[in-house]
Amino acid sequence: MNIFSILASVVSIYTLLCFVRVMLSWFPGAEYSRFGQVLRQMCDPYLDIFRRFRFLRFSSFDFTPAIGLCVLMALQAFFNSLAMGKAFRISTILSMLVMLVGNIFTSVLGFFAVIILVRLIVYLIIGDGQGSYSIWTAMDRAISPIIFRIAGAFFRGQSISFVKALVTSLIALLLSSVLISYVIRVLGGLISLIPF
Repeated sequence: MNIFSILASVVSIYTLLCFVRVMLSWFPGAEYSRFGQVLRQMCDPYLDIFRRFRFLRFSSFDFTPAIGLCVLMALQAFFNSLAMGKAFRISTILSMLVMLVGNIFTSVLGFFAVIILVRLIVYLIIGDGQGSYSIWTAMDRAISPIIFRIAGAFFRGQSISFVKALVTSLIALLLSSVLISYVIRVLGGLISLIPF
């Protein structure tokens, strides 16, 4: 076992700890337990680096932890490739960075698409759910600015219903994700062919 294998293992363990730290924040009070406090002390200094980037927050959605985890996974892949004796080339690093940025972007688009799909299904089954405050009301407040902005790009000056905005946004996000994935894969492959 060489130094790069050890570094890849350390990064893998730290990635897992950061993931558990993020998951604990979803459960009220869990991050304030003894275990949660230990994880906060270990992981928050790293995760706080990404929290500075305000553009990674949309409405009430915060993608900064996902970006931090993706960077750790890219670092782990880098150490694994060095451990396997692959040649260290600048083009390989550039290709990995392009792929990382593309994967992060398509992950964000995919996340929004799943949220919109779930909301659309629930809307079609139970209606708008606006009778009393519910999780759906909170979700609607969070996603409405985004879906109406996306749909507004296609229906300029027209009145857009909530369902129409959901469907339009879902289709736009899915098509964008597929297109970006294809472009990033081609671009990453072309960059990796550079001989330096």
